[in-house]
Amino acid sequence: MKTMKIYEHKAIKLKRKPRFRIIRTGLAIAMAFGIGLYLGSATPWSHAETIATDTARVHIVNEGETLWQIAGPVADRSGQDVREVIYQIQVNNDLGPNPTLKPGQRLVIRY
Repeated sequence: MKTMKIYEHKAIKLKRKPRFRIIRTGLAIAMAFGIGLYLGSATPWSHAETIATDTARVHIVNEGETLWQIAGPVADRSGQDVREVIYQIQVNNDLGPNPTLKPGQRLVIRY
């Protein structure tokens, strides 16, 4: 009778070639860069109009002053309706529909 020898085999680890790892890493970086460029070009601020600095001024709110009192002279100078100027001040300063002004508060007014 013949006897067979039994050998134990170790688990074989498959090694990937480093060249493929470098290519895969390069492709991932290029793809991330491309996605970043695409998302960056689609943001609204990239198409926003630039307002010249001489058409904007900062108004510091005094005690008891209202938006109507602030917007009145600006509307007279620019020839706009006071309500349009008030709306622009609210939008430019994130004031909301019923703002409460505080003394010392700074408001950016663009006209």
